Amino acid sequence: MFKKIALGLLALLLVGVGFAYVSYGSVGRAGSGYAAKNLCSGYFLSGFPLDVIQEEALVGASDLLANISYTLDEDNRRVTTRFFGLFERTAVFTPGVGCTLIPPGEETSSIEVQALPALPRAADKPWPQGTAPVATNAAVQSIIDTGFVEDDPAGPLNTKAIAVVHKGELIAERYAPGVTAQTPLLGWSMSKSVTALLVGLLVQDGKLEVMAPADVPQWQETPDDPRAAITLDQLMRMSSGLEFVETYSAATDVTQMLSLESDAAGFAASKPLEFAPDTNWSYSSGTTNIISGIVRRATGGSVQEAYAYSQNRLFRPLQIATATIEPDPSGTFIGSSYTYASARDWARLGQLVLQDGVWEGERLLPKGWVDYLTTPTKTASWNLYGAQVWLNRDPDDPERGRLFPALPPDAYYFGGFQGQIVLVIPSADLVITRFGFTPAENTKIEDIAAQIIAELASGADASEEFAEAA
Repeated sequence: MFKKIALGLLALLLVGVGFAYVSYGSVGRAGSGYAAKNLCSGYFLSGFPLDVIQEEALVGASDLLANISYTLDEDNRRVTTRFFGLFERTAVFTPGVGCTLIPPGEETSSIEVQALPALPRAADKPWPQGTAPVATNAAVQSIIDTGFVEDDPAGPLNTKAIAVVHKGELIAERYAPGVTAQTPLLGWSMSKSVTALLVGLLVQDGKLEVMAPADVPQWQETPDDPRAAITLDQLMRMSSGLEFVETYSAATDVTQMLSLESDAAGFAASKPLEFAPDTNWSYSSGTTNIISGIVRRATGGSVQEAYAYSQNRLFRPLQIATATIEPDPSGTFIGSSYTYASARDWARLGQLVLQDGVWEGERLLPKGWVDYLTTPTKTASWNLYGAQVWLNRDPDDPERGRLFPALPPDAYYFGGFQGQIVLVIPSADLVITRFGFTPAENTKIEDIAAQIIAELASGADASEEFAEAA
């Protein structure tokens, strides 16, 4: 009798364990996949030690990721992870396009790219043309140094880089130990703004029309699909009306898209309409990946062609040598999240938009494109969002405040998870980039930028007074 009871209890236990594994399997695979992707890219692209990535970037996102174990295969450029010893996932590095997370149950990546030769940069010319040493503004340098001071143990900054460009010149920069002016750093959702620049280039090349219905084959399969009327502009402005849950937690749309799906753009495009187009604003990484699919098709359809276009039309004309946009397993850029570049190279992108899309006398982006990106979306409350770019405009509601009240209302920025930012302030002729693994995103950037503006204005006033006296 005792033996039968014991066997019965064991059977119930095994059923419970099996049920739990099935029930929580997607969560476990997503967590393990998130870790594999970020460990792989952080190691092979940024050069961070794996333990630093786990401690600062992963655990900074969720304490549960302290339970990730990982194996590095240096020869085959792979990182394999397990969550609580289960849910094995692997990410593979490919030169030119970084790391791709292999779908659950698969063992290899099909991504193949012929990487372009390294971009030579002049050692005798300063930023942005080359890599020669620059003259540092000591006062501004002192201000950005405060962005590396850890004064709150409960909310570490983990700042990795800050660079400041004024009137087209790099005037101050600082890097954490192990980070240099050439270290590619993850932009997270700053990638959305890079996707917007690629769209602008394709508009300039006559390959896309932003006000036309979006080129999404899934929406053309049936004649009565209401999604076929969604325009590229509505996607750019996050006002398509498509259902998508952006909350970063277990089993949400964005988690599934980034960590479980082979085709991020296809997954997002499969979502039904939740609202009529152009009636509701909803921040959605899925929307940007739909745009990435459009970019891929407009550049020829292959990952090789999308890679070559991004390099030859955007990065290389700006002397950007460190930029990588990573694809999903289907070969489409994950334009919502996975762009890497150095702090200096991110600053080049900020300077491009500050200069209205003109670089060294050549117009790269269409005339008026930056105005388009920074015009408030009518469905976004507070005037906080343009087209894949965040704004600091005065809200229509006088009871509301600006996102950065200490900064001018003409400021706008590329913004990403854990405190990544390219801040552009046209009235101050200023670009500031900041990177880190900052869990609470309390980066001090608003205070730093305000102090820099005041210091530069003070210096300008002093120079004018001296000139008048002379």
